[in-house]
Amino acid sequence: MVQKSISISVIAAVVVAGILTLSVLAAISSTNQAFANTSTSLSLGAFPNKGKVGSAGTLRVSLSGKLTSEGSEVGGATIHITGTGEGKQFTVTTNEFGSYSTFVDLAPGTHEIQSYFPGDATHTSSSATRVVTVTP
Repeated sequence: MVQKSISISVIAAVVVAGILTLSVLAAISSTNQAFANTSTSLSLGAFPNKGKVGSAGTLRVSLSGKLTSEGSEVGGATIHITGTGEGKQFTVTTNEFGSYSTFVDLAPGTHEIQSYFPGDATHTSSSATRVVTVTP
């Protein structure tokens, strides 16, 4: 009789441990899903967005934008900028307000400039594009 009550106690303990383990795994899974569904937004501005080349044969353009997630600024994020001609790529980091900026010198032509945030553990990826036309 003593042996049966010990067996029932052991089985009950294993069942309770299994339920607790499943509860923890469900909580972790729902937390990861919440992060994966955050809405991340990246903006890109170019000034000027058209113009003539200067004496250096290029047009200096200021690129700037902002990265937000669920309406809050994302600081310390890496932004990749492409489409500035000759295969040049730039990398900038957002400041504590989620803003970034840089200058590029563009040769004559139409440039489709893209900024891209690849995402991270808590934010989804996002991108933005601007077209800049430079005339000789």
